Amino acid sequence: MPDGSDIQVRMCEVKIGSGDDVLRAILGSCVGIGLLWRRRGLYGMAHCLLPESPQGAPGDGAKYVTDAVPTLLSMMELDRARQDEVEAVIAGGACMVQHAKAPRHGLIGEQNARMALQLLAQTRIKVVHVEVGGDSGRQLVIDCAEHQFVVKTIGRAT
Repeated sequence: MPDGSDIQVRMCEVKIGSGDDVLRAILGSCVGIGLLWRRRGLYGMAHCLLPESPQGAPGDGAKYVTDAVPTLLSMMELDRARQDEVEAVIAGGACMVQHAKAPRHGLIGEQNARMALQLLAQTRIKVVHVEVGGDSGRQLVIDCAEHQFVVKTIGRAT
């Protein structure tokens, strides 16, 4: 990849790629949201830690899913009129900690995935792939040159 970059999207980050770039995130209970704007050759990825900000006020970045979706749309300069040109993929949201009984507040990975789906449902963006839950991590990869994504399961050590 002489002209492209291998872009690691770390926890609480939002990154944009194009050309020969490859976006990657390693996800456990975090959720990865990938946006593919093939017509424009522009791709975005957010790596979200928690479903929503306790303050409720929108912010920048991707610590919270509620901030990540608007941040992605802004960074990609994607207005409502063109959202139907974009596809989304959601991955991660696993239960990485074994609980004797489910936590009172619910599993954070499930909450992250549910919030991502809920927010994308409020847009005109079509969700084309969802791979969430379970007890294994995942890697979300978006290859900008090939205009494709892949979700790889990362097995747990025994």
